[in-house]
Amino acid sequence: MEITLKYFGIIADITQKTEESLFIDDTSNTLKRLQSKIEIIYPKILVINYSIAVNKKFLQNDILLKNQDIVAFLPPFAGG
Repeated sequence: MEITLKYFGIIADITQKTEESLFIDDTSNTLKRLQSKIEIIYPKILVINYSIAVNKKFLQNDILLKNQDIVAFLPPFAGG
């Protein structure tokens, strides 16, 4: 299945891209497994507290990803 990853702020700086497509198989289709995979590919992301949204929704629990999901990696937000 294919998912779209979007990176924002300092995470885009680390990955040197704002978006990429990733093909994953059915054994790696949980959000937690995807997060681990991204942290292996881009280890500098480990020093940042970041949030993940799937299809524009922040999720508390690990979920199964579906074909064409959009997963956004978001850096900490500054309030004001």
